[in-house]
Amino acid sequence: MSAAERTCGPCQACCVALKIKSPELRKQSGTPCLHLAENGCGIYQSRPQVCRAFLCGWRLLPELDASWRPDLSGVMLLRLSEKEVASAYRAAGPGWVLVIIDAAKALTPRLARHVAGLVARGSAVYLSAMTPRIQLNEQLQAPVAANDLHAVLAVLKQVHARLEPARTGSGLSGVLALYRAQLDRMRAVLERKPR
Repeated sequence: MSAAERTCGPCQACCVALKIKSPELRKQSGTPCLHLAENGCGIYQSRPQVCRAFLCGWRLLPELDASWRPDLSGVMLLRLSEKEVASAYRAAGPGWVLVIIDAAKALTPRLARHVAGLVARGSAVYLSAMTPRIQLNEQLQAPVAANDLHAVLAVLKQVHARLEPARTGSGLSGVLALYRAQLDRMRAVLERKPR
């Protein structure tokens, strides 16, 4: 099924989870759009271009079945163009941000398998808990190389646990949560460098 054939249906994940900063619409991540009504977008026919152009990974990737729709899977995949990822990952094509909107639904072996496939292909992979994103490749390369999906899932859960306080906290507690997640990533980078 192509992106044009897939419809959002009752999913409203992008209307709540995403931060939107465009001339026609501004909203914070985790905050419902002011146009969101009980049955979806209240201005659907005249919605802003930023909304018209948006397609989540579920709509873009034909290999993802209906159960990957963000409201069902708890994760929204966001495509990053090659220009938006570090040069070391550009040859593998677009990067992917995993926006965790419901950890209980999302952080599963199925997500670990999908992420392992992306890392094995050399794609840039990031995690967000409706927070700034953290790149995961360095932390996942060893478990992916060992084909250890339990370890892949453990990394996803650990990084999410580090980011979660940044989503719910404010001020210094939010900054500290992001700092801790970034420290974990930097440790993984340093551990991979030959001495």
